Amino acid sequence: MQRFFIENIDGDTAKISGSEAHHLKDVLRKKVGDAVFLFDGKGNEYEAKIVRHGGSASGMKRIRELEIRLKIVTKTKKDTEPKIKINLYQSIPKLKKFDFIVEKSTEIGVSKIIPVISERTIPELSLRVQAKQSRWQKIALSAAKQCGRTIIPEICSVMNFQDAVKSVCISENPSQSISLIPWESEQKNTLKQILKICNLQIVPRELPSVAICNLFIGPEGGFSNAEIERAQKCGVIPVSLGKRILRTETAPIVVISNILYELES
Repeated sequence: MQRFFIENIDGDTAKISGSEAHHLKDVLRKKVGDAVFLFDGKGNEYEAKIVRHGGSASGMKRIRELEIRLKIVTKTKKDTEPKIKINLYQSIPKLKKFDFIVEKSTEIGVSKIIPVISERTIPELSLRVQAKQSRWQKIALSAAKQCGRTIIPEICSVMNFQDAVKSVCISENPSQSISLIPWESEQKNTLKQILKICNLQIVPRELPSVAICNLFIGPEGGFSNAEIERAQKCGVIPVSLGKRILRTETAPIVVISNILYELES
């Protein structure tokens, strides 16, 4: 089932415009009276019918001006979101890798993605990243549509590492949050051990005491010792992911999957 993201809802009337309207009308060939499935990014899904659409879209200007009006038939509150809110603080790798990270972490269930400039981030990438924020938000929207999510993860403005770790020190619910930083030199704590401790704290089972997980992932060169020390001072726990060192685009997928498996099971 193909779904369309909708923001313009007024009572039982909705509007789709621009490239989404072009895709609906000129690619999928939807006509007046056809059913369309929508979601609003706030947990709601809708079944609607097309009641009117504009003329033929030829050229970018006409695509931007194209508008389709729909009548809402049913509204459903969908529960597709994880109970654990995961905020991914991702050190910026080569930009195509970041595209992949945004797409796949959205599919798995991440709540928020914060691009981070860490010590070993390639300098020219940090200069280009601001222009990429809107592109990454579009990737998140596309991934949410594809995988059936009703919430679209927020792609935040870029932060430097120091500000990022400070931000988790002043979180709204520190007693209900945990902050993790995978590090290849960690000898004591493993991800499995820390998650098991969190799981034992869940009483009752359906109401986790850990409601927020802040996850810090390093760039291609990893985090420096000074960054790990700074993170620890802010309550971020270094964890080992095992005997093998994972790529920066692999690590968040592995860790997020394990967090959701362990804390939502």
